[in-house]
Amino acid sequence: MRLLLIACALLAGCATPPPPKPAAAPSLREISSALSVGSSTKSEVRAALGEGTVVNFDSGYEVWVYRQPSEELVLLFEPSGILSKTRVR
Repeated sequence: MRLLLIACALLAGCATPPPPKPAAAPSLREISSALSVGSSTKSEVRAALGEGTVVNFDSGYEVWVYRQPSEELVLLFEPSGILSKTRVR
């Protein structure tokens, strides 16, 4: 009986709790609220979000698009590289 208790104690010491559930990825709406129109730069957005789909215009403006299954984040950058507008749909 004593041997059985010792074996159970040893096995219990080896048990590990299940890994924590990964945190849900932030929604694009949450991400867009962290960006600052008029001050966020392309390099800051790229560092935070990675590469998006980029559309360049002859005027120097750029539109960056990020997609999740239920959302789309559209960012407009001025020719200077400063964020001008955001839209989540």
